[in-house]
Amino acid sequence: MKLNYTFLFAIPLALILLMDDMFMQIAVPNDEIGQGALLNMLMKGMAGISFMYCVLYFKRMSKYMKLAFFLLVLYVAALVFESKYVYGSFMIYPHVFVKVLIFAYSFFIYTYYKGNYHLKMKHVVWFILGGFWLNVLLINPHTLSVSAFTSHERGVYSNSVYMLVVPFLYFLSNYFYKGKFTSLFWAFFVLFAIFFFQHRTVWISTAFVLVVYYFLVRFKTDKPINFIAKLLPVGTLVGIMSIIASGFILSAHPEIVDKVQESFSDIENFESQGTGGWRYQQWMSYLPLIQENFLLGMRFDGFELPIQFWRDDIDAPVFEDGNGHHFHSFYVEIFFYTGLVGFALYLLIALYPILKAMRKKSLTSNQIILVSFVSSGFIFGISYVLPVFFYGMLGWAIAAIEEEDISHQSYIRASGQRMKARRIARQPVLQTT
Repeated sequence: MKLNYTFLFAIPLALILLMDDMFMQIAVPNDEIGQGALLNMLMKGMAGISFMYCVLYFKRMSKYMKLAFFLLVLYVAALVFESKYVYGSFMIYPHVFVKVLIFAYSFFIYTYYKGNYHLKMKHVVWFILGGFWLNVLLINPHTLSVSAFTSHERGVYSNSVYMLVVPFLYFLSNYFYKGKFTSLFWAFFVLFAIFFFQHRTVWISTAFVLVVYYFLVRFKTDKPINFIAKLLPVGTLVGIMSIIASGFILSAHPEIVDKVQESFSDIENFESQGTGGWRYQQWMSYLPLIQENFLLGMRFDGFELPIQFWRDDIDAPVFEDGNGHHFHSFYVEIFFYTGLVGFALYLLIALYPILKAMRKKSLTSNQIILVSFVSSGFIFGISYVLPVFFYGMLGWAIAAIEEEDISHQSYIRASGQRMKARRIARQPVLQTT
């Protein structure tokens, strides 16, 4: 039997995914300091590798991406010059540099797959699911209980749960495009996991993804899909089973309903309830500084600035001074440190696959999944800093938009069918007398 080695092409993207919190917890269990040190080492190392790789294979990039990468290099060079001129060191505060160096991961993944586009979605999906459930079962098994749900003991980080959106879309697409009922089961299973771990921002992001996904499938596919015919029978069956199952569960644990209602109430009243209220206070604390430095941000002065967000209960800063400011919003962070210029650098790459997808007559299923996921970053970024893995997925989305098309996908399928036919033709025929 001939082995399929295409899974090896998932390694570059896996290196970016490995920097997620769920993998850090597996690598260094029960040691937040060790996890932070390992993550910092990996992020710095991958940033250097990413830059060098992009420089070496610069010619692979499209004209647009060459321009975007050049502007990123120019901005980083300006930061290095400022650091050397003002502080006498080429990189005085790495914390500030990371805010833009993280964009290099997108360029690295894009450049690699621009020249080696053999990556398969299923390999990435099972890598994500394997890592997620290893984390839950080995590191956070206590989260798999009704009491953990009702006490809001989530255990798993929001970034890791957000990563599950990719497998969810993959299985959903397998059902819509290929009619695989097992994929529909997996889609519901992953969606339940997203719901169970109670990160409200991930709930909202998933809902937004589904809206984008629907419109892309509705208007940007060469294979029309009848959503009503696909979902109505299965949806009815699942709905009946869910009602029956929930009846038993909720009768035994009525507190679950109260907890779900509380979560939705926190979403509706984000300014005063739950963690949304905490985030809102942080935004308001830093808004004057952002307005004063709107164009270029505070950069190194921002790192040196005392913490502006205080806890009323202990009358002390939320974070210690001298370690940088840790925001619960991508927008607040990017504008605080780098201003409009840094945010524009991000938009150059984040909007590119979305706008290019809008101009295409039809999209492949991979493109629809990736563009839908990337678009959700604009929602997730309101409440959280975008995770490291997001930039890897963004780079893959750009490569997919430039490399994949319907005719290419059809050619691959036809080639596979021809190879299968040739193998059958070469098989010896048994003759009987």
